[in-house]
Amino acid sequence: MALPKIELPIYDLTIPSTEKVIQIRPFKVKEEKLLLIASESNDPDEMINATKQVVNNCIVSEKIDIEKLTFFDIDYIFIALRAKSVGDKIEMKYTCNAIDQEGKSCGGTFDAEIDISNVKVIKSDDMKIDMGNIHMKMKYPGYSIMKTISDKDSIIDKKIKLIAACVDVITQGDKVYTKKDFTEKEMKDFIENLSRQQYKKLEDFVDNLPYFIVRLEKECPKCGLNHVMEYNDLTDFFR
Repeated sequence: MALPKIELPIYDLTIPSTEKVIQIRPFKVKEEKLLLIASESNDPDEMINATKQVVNNCIVSEKIDIEKLTFFDIDYIFIALRAKSVGDKIEMKYTCNAIDQEGKSCGGTFDAEIDISNVKVIKSDDMKIDMGNIHMKMKYPGYSIMKTISDKDSIIDKKIKLIAACVDVITQGDKVYTKKDFTEKEMKDFIENLSRQQYKKLEDFVDNLPYFIVRLEKECPKCGLNHVMEYNDLTDFFR
């Protein structure tokens, strides 16, 4: 005799980048196991793969290619799944950073809860950059690209790689260049040959990519200082 089939609830969720409504289901035990193994590994690649796998498994809607979703879409969906599967609240412990008039640190510790149902995505919809005789249309990078830029790279190399991943279309007069018209190396050379003023416009774009944020306010019971804390690191929610 076959065991009974477990029916999971289905929830609507709006993708931040497109405002398209999709359907999701909560984690199953097998997905929680994936996340636990990834968390214990402390391996960024494993965390990336586990997050993508869980998001892909839990999207019920058909024809959703997670490789085409932006990095902040994946983060947002993952946080929503965590809230629906485990709970909206995450217990955290804090140390007060208040300094008194004598220069002494309060050092008081206290517990507080992050309510991840209040997550917000902060983004700008300005995707066009005017460089005079050249116009560039940008796009938001995918999850894997955003999460795997090597920590071994210099800051400038990281920026160039990220900018290259964000360039979608280049227009000069009646000439239009799309992704299929240039290689990764050609784009890197193109960026490195820009003037400082032109490069700054692209740098500003990647410095202000969308991000999610969860805000928390809590008063220190020892000194009374009101702490305002903001979280935007997905690894805080691997628990």
